[in-house]
Amino acid sequence: MYSRSSIYLTIIIAFLASVLLSYHYISKYDRLKTSTNNNPEYAMIKSAVVNHWVEADRILKDIKSGKNYFASGKEHYDEFLPPRLLALYYYITGYEIYDSKMNLIVNNGKLPYLIIKTLLYYLALLYFCKKIFSIFPLKNCFFIILFLALEPSIFQYHSSFWNESLFFPFEILLLSLLLDRSRNISKNILIGFILGIMFTVSQEIFLYIIPLIFYLFILFKKKSIKPILSLMVGYLLIFIVIGFHNYKRIGELNLIPDGSRTALYIYFAPHVLAEKNNLSETQARKKMKEQTKIWIEKNNIDVTFSTTDFIGIIGGSKKNKNKYYDYLQKTSLKIIITNPFISIKRAFKQSLHHLVLNPVHIKYFYQFAGKGGVYNKSETHKKWIPIRIIYSVVIYLVVFLGIIYSLKRMKKEIIFLLMISVAFIVFATGWAGIPRHFVPALIFLSIFFGNGMAAILNSNTPDISK
Repeated sequence: MYSRSSIYLTIIIAFLASVLLSYHYISKYDRLKTSTNNNPEYAMIKSAVVNHWVEADRILKDIKSGKNYFASGKEHYDEFLPPRLLALYYYITGYEIYDSKMNLIVNNGKLPYLIIKTLLYYLALLYFCKKIFSIFPLKNCFFIILFLALEPSIFQYHSSFWNESLFFPFEILLLSLLLDRSRNISKNILIGFILGIMFTVSQEIFLYIIPLIFYLFILFKKKSIKPILSLMVGYLLIFIVIGFHNYKRIGELNLIPDGSRTALYIYFAPHVLAEKNNLSETQARKKMKEQTKIWIEKNNIDVTFSTTDFIGIIGGSKKNKNKYYDYLQKTSLKIIITNPFISIKRAFKQSLHHLVLNPVHIKYFYQFAGKGGVYNKSETHKKWIPIRIIYSVVIYLVVFLGIIYSLKRMKKEIIFLLMISVAFIVFATGWAGIPRHFVPALIFLSIFFGNGMAAILNSNTPDISK
Protein backbone atom coordinates (compact mmCIF):
# COMPACT_ATOMS: atom_id res chain seq x y z
CA MET A 1 0.00 0.00 0.00
CA TYR A 2 2.77 2.45 0.92
CA SER A 3 4.72 2.20 -2.31
CA ARG A 4 5.81 4.89 -4.73
CA SER A 5 3.40 3.52 -7.32
CA SER A 6 0.46 3.87 -4.90
CA ILE A 7 1.49 7.47 -4.21
CA TYR A 8 1.68 8.27 -7.92
CA LEU A 9 -1.67 6.54 -8.46
CA THR A 10 -3.18 8.73 -5.72
CA ILE A 11 -2.02 11.84 -7.55
CA ILE A 12 -3.46 10.63 -10.87
CA ILE A 13 -6.81 9.71 -9.30
CA ALA A 14 -6.98 13.07 -7.51
CA PHE A 15 -6.24 14.93 -10.76
CA LEU A 16 -8.98 13.05 -12.64
CA ALA A 17 -11.43 13.63 -9.78
CA SER A 18 -10.64 17.35 -9.87
CA VAL A 19 -11.22 17.45 -13.64
CA LEU A 20 -14.60 15.76 -13.18
CA LEU A 21 -15.55 18.23 -10.44
CA SER A 22 -14.53 21.15 -12.67
CA TYR A 23 -16.61 19.70 -15.51
CA HIS A 24 -19.58 19.38 -13.13
CA TYR A 25 -19.30 22.98 -11.96
CA ILE A 26 -18.82 24.39 -15.46
CA SER A 27 -21.76 22.35 -16.79
CA LYS A 28 -24.00 23.59 -13.98
CA TYR A 29 -22.83 27.15 -13.38
CA ASP A 30 -21.30 28.42 -16.63
CA ARG A 31 -24.33 30.60 -17.26
CA LEU A 32 -25.63 34.07 -16.53
CA LYS A 33 -28.44 34.68 -14.07
CA THR A 34 -30.41 37.86 -13.56
CA SER A 35 -29.95 39.11 -10.00
CA THR A 36 -32.45 40.92 -7.79
CA ASN A 37 -31.30 44.28 -9.21
CA ASN A 38 -31.82 42.97 -12.78
CA ASN A 39 -28.09 42.87 -13.51
CA PRO A 40 -26.69 39.66 -15.05
CA GLU A 41 -24.57 37.69 -12.58
CA TYR A 42 -22.23 34.75 -13.01
CA ALA A 43 -22.09 32.21 -10.17
CA MET A 44 -18.46 31.11 -10.61
CA ILE A 45 -17.01 34.59 -11.04
CA LYS A 46 -18.11 36.85 -8.20
CA SER A 47 -16.62 38.88 -5.38
CA ALA A 48 -12.90 39.71 -5.76
CA VAL A 49 -12.55 37.29 -8.69
CA VAL A 50 -14.57 39.65 -10.90
CA ASN A 51 -11.80 42.27 -10.75
CA HIS A 52 -9.34 39.90 -12.41
CA TRP A 53 -11.70 39.06 -15.26
CA VAL A 54 -12.55 42.72 -15.90
CA GLU A 55 -8.84 43.57 -15.91
CA ALA A 56 -8.04 40.61 -18.19
CA ASP A 57 -10.69 41.80 -20.65
CA ARG A 58 -9.23 45.31 -20.59
CA ILE A 59 -5.71 43.97 -21.22
CA LEU A 60 -6.96 41.71 -24.03
CA LYS A 61 -8.83 44.53 -25.77
CA ASP A 62 -5.89 46.92 -25.37
CA ILE A 63 -3.54 44.43 -27.03
CA LYS A 64 -5.97 43.66 -29.85
CA SER A 65 -6.35 47.38 -30.50
CA GLY A 66 -2.61 47.60 -31.07
CA LYS A 67 -1.53 48.90 -27.69
CA ASN A 68 1.80 47.66 -26.35
CA TYR A 69 1.43 44.95 -23.69
CA PHE A 70 3.32 47.00 -21.10
CA ALA A 71 0.91 49.90 -21.64
CA SER A 72 -2.21 47.74 -21.36
CA GLY A 73 -4.56 47.45 -18.41
CA LYS A 74 -6.09 49.86 -15.94
CA GLU A 75 -4.24 52.36 -13.78
CA HIS A 76 -4.56 50.44 -10.50
CA TYR A 77 -4.72 46.70 -9.96
CA ASP A 78 -5.30 44.08 -7.30
CA GLU A 79 -3.04 41.05 -7.74
CA PHE A 80 -0.65 41.37 -10.68
CA LEU A 81 -0.49 37.89 -12.23
CA PRO A 82 -4.05 36.39 -12.36
CA PRO A 83 -5.57 38.85 -14.88
CA ARG A 84 -2.48 38.69 -17.08
CA LEU A 85 -2.58 34.90 -17.21
CA LEU A 86 -6.27 35.07 -18.08
CA ALA A 87 -5.56 37.62 -20.82
CA LEU A 88 -2.76 35.41 -22.19
CA TYR A 89 -5.01 32.34 -22.18
CA TYR A 90 -7.84 34.10 -23.99
CA TYR A 91 -5.42 35.72 -26.42
CA ILE A 92 -4.02 32.30 -27.36
CA THR A 93 -7.41 30.56 -27.54
CA GLY A 94 -9.09 33.41 -29.44
CA TYR A 95 -12.15 33.54 -27.18
CA GLU A 96 -13.66 36.79 -25.94
CA ILE A 97 -14.23 37.30 -22.21
CA TYR A 98 -17.07 39.86 -22.15
CA ASP A 99 -19.63 40.85 -24.76
CA SER A 100 -20.39 44.42 -25.84
CA LYS A 101 -22.65 44.89 -22.79
CA MET A 102 -19.89 43.69 -20.43
CA ASN A 103 -21.69 40.43 -19.69
CA LEU A 104 -19.43 37.41 -19.21
CA ILE A 105 -19.61 35.11 -22.19
CA VAL A 106 -20.50 31.48 -21.44
CA ASN A 107 -18.97 28.41 -23.11
CA ASN A 108 -15.75 30.26 -23.87
CA GLY A 109 -13.03 27.87 -22.75
CA LYS A 110 -13.30 28.11 -18.98
CA LEU A 111 -13.05 24.34 -18.43
CA PRO A 112 -9.66 23.92 -20.18
CA TYR A 113 -8.38 26.87 -18.16
CA LEU A 114 -9.37 25.14 -14.91
CA ILE A 115 -7.82 21.87 -16.09
CA ILE A 116 -4.52 23.58 -16.94
CA LYS A 117 -4.34 25.12 -13.46
CA THR A 118 -5.18 21.78 -11.86
CA LEU A 119 -2.53 20.03 -13.94
CA LEU A 120 0.08 22.53 -12.73
CA TYR A 121 -0.78 21.70 -9.12
CA TYR A 122 -0.50 17.94 -9.52
CA LEU A 123 2.70 18.23 -11.57
CA ALA A 124 4.11 20.30 -8.70
CA LEU A 125 2.98 17.53 -6.37
CA LEU A 126 4.91 14.98 -8.43
CA TYR A 127 8.01 17.13 -8.07
CA PHE A 128 7.36 17.41 -4.33
CA CYS A 129 7.25 13.59 -4.15
CA LYS A 130 10.84 13.34 -5.32
CA LYS A 131 11.93 15.66 -2.54
CA ILE A 132 10.13 13.97 0.32
CA PHE A 133 11.03 10.42 -0.79
CA SER A 134 14.59 11.13 0.27
CA ILE A 135 13.53 12.58 3.65
CA PHE A 136 10.60 10.56 4.99
CA PRO A 137 9.57 6.87 5.09
CA LEU A 138 7.14 5.84 2.35
CA LYS A 139 4.27 5.51 4.81
CA ASN A 140 4.72 9.15 5.85
CA CYS A 141 5.05 10.21 2.21
CA PHE A 142 1.83 8.40 1.33
CA PHE A 143 -0.21 10.31 3.90
CA ILE A 144 1.49 13.63 3.11
CA ILE A 145 0.59 13.26 -0.56
CA LEU A 146 -2.87 11.88 0.21
CA PHE A 147 -3.54 15.00 2.26
CA LEU A 148 -2.23 17.39 -0.39
CA ALA A 149 -3.99 15.55 -3.22
CA LEU A 150 -7.44 15.08 -1.74
CA GLU A 151 -7.97 17.12 1.45
CA PRO A 152 -11.21 18.93 0.51
CA SER A 153 -10.27 22.37 1.88
CA ILE A 154 -7.41 22.39 -0.67
CA PHE A 155 -8.97 20.20 -3.35
CA GLN A 156 -12.07 22.37 -3.85
CA TYR A 157 -10.10 25.36 -5.12
CA HIS A 158 -8.76 23.55 -8.19
CA SER A 159 -12.29 23.76 -9.61
CA SER A 160 -12.60 27.47 -8.95
CA PHE A 161 -11.27 30.74 -10.30
CA TRP A 162 -10.08 31.94 -6.89
CA ASN A 163 -6.40 32.87 -6.56
CA GLU A 164 -5.68 29.85 -4.35
CA SER A 165 -5.75 27.57 -7.39
CA LEU A 166 -2.84 29.56 -8.87
CA PHE A 167 -1.04 30.07 -5.58
CA PHE A 168 -0.81 26.42 -4.46
CA PRO A 169 1.43 25.07 -7.27
CA PHE A 170 4.06 27.74 -6.60
CA GLU A 171 3.78 27.15 -2.86
CA ILE A 172 4.42 23.43 -3.40
CA LEU A 173 7.46 24.22 -5.57
CA LEU A 174 8.75 26.68 -2.96
CA LEU A 175 8.47 24.13 -0.15
CA SER A 176 10.13 21.48 -2.33
CA LEU A 177 13.17 23.69 -2.90
CA LEU A 178 13.35 24.80 0.72
CA LEU A 179 13.46 21.17 1.85
CA ASP A 180 16.70 20.77 -0.14
CA ARG A 181 18.43 23.03 2.42
CA SER A 182 20.91 24.03 -0.27
CA ARG A 183 23.44 26.88 -0.24
CA ASN A 184 23.53 26.80 -4.05
CA ILE A 185 23.26 30.39 -5.33
CA SER A 186 21.12 29.62 -8.39
CA LYS A 187 18.74 27.47 -6.35
CA ASN A 188 18.21 30.23 -3.78
CA ILE A 189 17.70 32.79 -6.55
CA LEU A 190 15.02 30.43 -7.88
CA ILE A 191 13.43 30.25 -4.40
CA GLY A 192 13.29 34.06 -4.28
CA PHE A 193 11.89 34.17 -7.81
CA ILE A 194 9.10 31.71 -6.96
CA LEU A 195 8.34 33.70 -3.81
CA GLY A 196 8.05 36.79 -6.00
CA ILE A 197 5.60 35.00 -8.28
CA MET A 198 3.57 34.01 -5.22
CA PHE A 199 3.38 37.71 -4.30
CA THR A 200 1.99 38.51 -7.75
CA VAL A 201 -0.84 36.05 -7.00
CA SER A 202 -1.46 36.96 -3.36
CA GLN A 203 -0.25 40.25 -1.92
CA GLU A 204 -0.52 38.89 1.64
CA ILE A 205 2.72 36.93 1.08
CA PHE A 206 4.75 40.15 0.66
CA LEU A 207 6.68 39.91 3.97
CA TYR A 208 7.12 36.12 3.93
CA ILE A 209 10.69 36.72 2.80
CA ILE A 210 11.50 37.73 6.41
CA PRO A 211 10.73 34.26 7.91
CA LEU A 212 12.69 32.70 5.04
CA ILE A 213 15.71 34.87 5.81
CA PHE A 214 15.53 33.69 9.44
CA TYR A 215 15.27 30.11 8.22
CA LEU A 216 18.37 30.42 6.03
CA PHE A 217 20.26 32.12 8.86
CA ILE A 218 19.40 29.33 11.33
CA LEU A 219 20.18 26.68 8.71
CA PHE A 220 23.57 27.98 7.54
CA LYS A 221 24.57 30.38 10.35
CA LYS A 222 27.86 32.08 9.37
CA LYS A 223 27.57 30.71 5.84
CA SER A 224 24.10 32.18 5.30
CA ILE A 225 25.12 35.46 3.62
CA LYS A 226 25.25 34.10 0.05
CA PRO A 227 21.96 32.13 0.29
CA ILE A 228 20.17 35.13 1.82
CA LEU A 229 21.50 37.55 -0.81
CA SER A 230 20.59 35.06 -3.55
CA LEU A 231 17.07 34.78 -2.16
CA MET A 232 16.69 38.56 -2.16
CA VAL A 233 18.01 38.87 -5.71
CA GLY A 234 15.47 36.34 -6.99
CA TYR A 235 12.68 38.12 -5.11
CA LEU A 236 13.68 41.54 -6.41
CA LEU A 237 13.65 40.31 -10.02
CA ILE A 238 9.87 40.04 -9.86
CA PHE A 239 9.54 43.55 -8.43
CA ILE A 240 11.73 44.89 -11.22
CA VAL A 241 9.34 43.36 -13.77
CA ILE A 242 6.29 44.77 -11.97
CA GLY A 243 7.94 48.17 -11.55
CA PHE A 244 8.93 48.37 -15.23
CA HIS A 245 5.45 47.31 -16.32
CA ASN A 246 3.77 49.94 -14.15
CA TYR A 247 6.24 52.66 -15.13
CA LYS A 248 5.52 52.04 -18.80
CA ARG A 249 1.79 51.95 -18.11
CA ILE A 250 1.22 54.84 -15.70
CA GLY A 251 4.59 56.54 -15.27
CA GLU A 252 5.04 55.21 -11.71
CA LEU A 253 6.61 52.12 -10.17
CA ASN A 254 3.53 51.40 -7.99
CA LEU A 255 4.89 48.08 -6.68
CA ILE A 256 2.25 47.47 -3.99
CA PRO A 257 -1.42 46.97 -4.94
CA ASP A 258 -3.87 49.45 -3.49
CA GLY A 259 -5.64 46.61 -1.68
CA SER A 260 -2.66 46.28 0.64
CA ARG A 261 -3.06 49.89 1.75
CA THR A 262 -6.82 49.79 2.21
CA ALA A 263 -7.53 46.32 3.66
CA LEU A 264 -7.19 47.29 7.34
CA TYR A 265 -9.24 50.44 6.78
CA ILE A 266 -12.09 48.47 5.22
CA TYR A 267 -12.15 45.22 7.18
CA PHE A 268 -10.61 45.88 10.60
CA ALA A 269 -10.48 49.53 11.71
CA PRO A 270 -14.30 50.10 11.59
CA HIS A 271 -14.85 47.23 14.06
CA VAL A 272 -12.28 48.65 16.46
CA LEU A 273 -13.75 52.15 16.22
CA ALA A 274 -17.28 50.80 16.66
CA GLU A 275 -16.40 48.97 19.87
CA LYS A 276 -14.44 51.90 21.25
CA ASN A 277 -17.31 54.37 20.78
CA ASN A 278 -20.16 51.90 21.30
CA LEU A 279 -21.36 52.33 17.72
CA SER A 280 -22.64 49.96 15.09
CA GLU A 281 -20.24 49.06 12.30
CA THR A 282 -22.35 51.12 9.87
CA GLN A 283 -22.14 54.16 12.15
CA ALA A 284 -18.37 53.72 12.53
CA ARG A 285 -17.91 53.56 8.76
CA LYS A 286 -20.03 56.67 8.33
CA LYS A 287 -17.93 58.52 10.91
CA MET A 288 -14.68 57.43 9.21
CA LYS A 289 -15.98 58.54 5.83
CA GLU A 290 -16.98 61.96 7.19
CA GLN A 291 -13.52 62.44 8.69
CA THR A 292 -11.93 61.43 5.39
CA LYS A 293 -14.06 63.99 3.53
CA ILE A 294 -12.86 66.68 5.94
CA TRP A 295 -9.24 65.62 5.32
CA ILE A 296 -9.77 65.73 1.54
CA GLU A 297 -11.21 69.25 1.67
CA LYS A 298 -8.60 70.51 4.13
CA ASN A 299 -5.69 69.24 2.05
CA ASN A 300 -7.19 70.10 -1.36
CA ILE A 301 -7.01 66.50 -2.55
CA ASP A 302 -8.31 66.16 -6.10
CA VAL A 303 -10.62 63.17 -5.67
CA THR A 304 -14.38 62.72 -5.40
CA PHE A 305 -16.02 60.09 -3.18
CA SER A 306 -18.15 57.37 -4.71
CA THR A 307 -21.72 57.41 -3.39
CA THR A 308 -21.94 53.60 -3.31
CA ASP A 309 -18.53 52.52 -2.04
CA PHE A 310 -17.03 52.99 1.43
CA ILE A 311 -13.60 53.98 0.09
CA GLY A 312 -14.34 54.37 -3.63
CA ILE A 313 -13.20 57.55 -5.37
CA ILE A 314 -13.99 59.01 -8.77
CA GLY A 315 -11.43 60.87 -10.83
CA GLY A 316 -8.35 62.61 -9.50
CA SER A 317 -4.67 62.65 -10.42
CA LYS A 318 -2.35 59.72 -9.69
CA LYS A 319 -0.51 61.82 -7.10
CA ASN A 320 -3.69 62.69 -5.22
CA LYS A 321 -5.00 59.13 -5.37
CA ASN A 322 -1.78 57.87 -3.81
CA LYS A 323 -2.08 60.50 -1.07
CA TYR A 324 -5.62 59.33 -0.46
CA TYR A 325 -4.66 55.65 -0.14
CA ASP A 326 -1.71 56.55 2.09
CA TYR A 327 -4.10 58.48 4.32
CA LEU A 328 -6.42 55.47 4.61
CA GLN A 329 -3.52 53.25 5.60
CA LYS A 330 -2.18 55.68 8.21
CA THR A 331 -5.68 56.27 9.63
CA SER A 332 -6.39 52.56 10.03
CA LEU A 333 -3.02 51.96 11.72
CA LYS A 334 -3.63 54.91 14.07
CA ILE A 335 -7.05 53.49 15.08
CA ILE A 336 -5.55 50.05 15.68
CA ILE A 337 -2.42 51.18 17.56
CA THR A 338 -4.24 53.65 19.80
CA ASN A 339 -6.74 50.94 20.82
CA PRO A 340 -4.43 47.98 21.49
CA PHE A 341 -6.70 45.91 23.75
CA ILE A 342 -9.70 46.15 21.45
CA SER A 343 -7.49 45.44 18.43
CA ILE A 344 -5.84 42.40 20.03
CA LYS A 345 -9.21 41.03 21.15
CA ARG A 346 -10.65 41.52 17.68
CA ALA A 347 -7.60 39.95 15.99
CA PHE A 348 -7.70 36.96 18.35
CA LYS A 349 -11.41 36.36 17.75
CA GLN A 350 -11.00 36.67 13.99
CA SER A 351 -7.99 34.34 14.01
CA LEU A 352 -10.02 31.62 15.75
CA HIS A 353 -12.63 31.85 13.01
CA HIS A 354 -9.81 31.91 10.46
CA LEU A 355 -8.62 28.50 11.73
CA VAL A 356 -11.97 26.75 11.24
CA LEU A 357 -11.58 24.88 7.96
CA ASN A 358 -14.35 25.11 5.39
CA PRO A 359 -14.14 22.11 3.02
CA VAL A 360 -17.51 22.91 1.41
CA HIS A 361 -16.99 26.62 0.72
CA ILE A 362 -16.79 26.39 -3.09
CA LYS A 363 -19.73 23.97 -3.39
CA TYR A 364 -22.13 26.22 -1.51
CA PHE A 365 -20.63 29.45 -2.83
CA TYR A 366 -21.58 28.30 -6.34
CA GLN A 367 -24.89 26.82 -5.26
CA PHE A 368 -26.11 29.98 -3.56
CA ALA A 369 -24.61 32.36 -6.12
CA GLY A 370 -26.32 30.35 -8.87
CA LYS A 371 -29.65 31.16 -7.21
CA GLY A 372 -28.80 34.79 -6.53
CA GLY A 373 -28.15 34.20 -2.82
CA VAL A 374 -25.18 34.49 -0.43
CA TYR A 375 -23.83 31.37 1.28
CA ASN A 376 -22.09 33.14 4.19
CA LYS A 377 -25.39 34.59 5.43
CA SER A 378 -27.44 31.45 5.00
CA GLU A 379 -28.85 28.87 7.39
CA THR A 380 -26.82 26.24 5.53
CA HIS A 381 -23.64 28.08 6.50
CA LYS A 382 -24.72 28.10 10.16
CA LYS A 383 -25.62 24.39 10.12
CA TRP A 384 -22.18 23.49 8.77
CA ILE A 385 -20.27 25.36 11.51
CA PRO A 386 -20.38 22.51 14.12
CA ILE A 387 -19.37 19.96 11.47
CA ARG A 388 -16.52 22.20 10.31
CA ILE A 389 -15.31 22.65 13.88
CA ILE A 390 -15.28 18.86 14.46
CA TYR A 391 -13.49 18.31 11.14
CA SER A 392 -10.92 20.99 11.97
CA VAL A 393 -10.28 19.55 15.43
CA VAL A 394 -9.67 16.08 13.96
CA ILE A 395 -7.20 17.48 11.41
CA TYR A 396 -5.40 19.54 14.04
CA LEU A 397 -5.20 16.59 16.44
CA VAL A 398 -3.44 14.52 13.77
CA VAL A 399 -1.19 17.50 13.02
CA PHE A 400 -0.39 17.86 16.74
CA LEU A 401 0.61 14.18 16.93
CA GLY A 402 2.70 14.78 13.83
CA ILE A 403 4.49 17.67 15.53
CA ILE A 404 5.30 15.46 18.55
CA TYR A 405 6.54 12.75 16.18
CA SER A 406 8.61 15.30 14.22
CA LEU A 407 10.25 16.79 17.30
CA LYS A 408 11.72 13.37 18.06
CA ARG A 409 12.60 12.28 14.54
CA MET A 410 12.87 15.23 12.13
CA LYS A 411 15.49 17.92 11.63
CA LYS A 412 14.75 20.94 13.78
CA GLU A 413 15.42 23.36 10.93
CA ILE A 414 12.58 21.88 8.87
CA ILE A 415 10.24 21.97 11.86
CA PHE A 416 11.14 25.64 12.35
CA LEU A 417 10.47 26.36 8.65
CA LEU A 418 7.03 24.74 8.75
CA MET A 419 6.00 26.31 12.06
CA ILE A 420 7.16 29.82 11.22
CA SER A 421 5.44 29.59 7.82
CA VAL A 422 2.11 28.67 9.41
CA ALA A 423 2.57 31.38 12.06
CA PHE A 424 3.22 33.95 9.32
CA ILE A 425 0.00 33.07 7.49
CA VAL A 426 -2.02 33.34 10.70
CA PHE A 427 -0.38 36.66 11.58
CA ALA A 428 -0.66 38.13 8.08
CA THR A 429 -4.24 37.08 7.31
CA GLY A 430 -5.87 35.88 10.53
CA TRP A 431 -7.14 39.35 11.52
CA ALA A 432 -9.63 39.21 8.62
CA GLY A 433 -11.25 36.04 9.99
CA ILE A 434 -11.64 34.38 6.57
CA PRO A 435 -11.03 30.57 6.59
CA ARG A 436 -10.09 30.66 2.89
CA HIS A 437 -6.99 32.68 3.78
CA PHE A 438 -5.72 29.93 6.09
CA VAL A 439 -5.80 27.20 3.43
CA PRO A 440 -2.20 27.90 2.20
CA ALA A 441 -1.03 26.99 5.73
CA LEU A 442 -2.37 23.46 5.14
CA ILE A 443 0.39 22.95 2.56
CA PHE A 444 2.98 23.41 5.31
CA LEU A 445 0.95 21.40 7.82
CA SER A 446 0.70 18.46 5.39
CA ILE A 447 4.09 17.12 6.53
CA PHE A 448 2.97 17.11 10.16
CA PHE A 449 -0.31 15.46 9.10
CA GLY A 450 1.55 12.69 7.26
CA ASN A 451 3.86 12.13 10.22
CA GLY A 452 0.87 12.14 12.55
CA MET A 453 -0.94 9.46 10.55
CA ALA A 454 2.24 7.35 10.48
CA ALA A 455 2.56 7.71 14.25
CA ILE A 456 -1.07 6.66 14.77
CA LEU A 457 -0.76 3.57 12.58
CA ASN A 458 2.65 2.44 13.76
CA SER A 459 4.58 3.61 16.81
CA ASN A 460 7.78 1.87 15.68
CA THR A 461 8.80 4.46 13.13
CA PRO A 462 12.37 5.14 11.99
CA ASP A 463 14.44 8.19 12.91
CA ILE A 464 14.43 10.74 10.04
CA SER A 465 16.43 13.48 11.75
CA LYS A 466 19.72 12.62 10.09
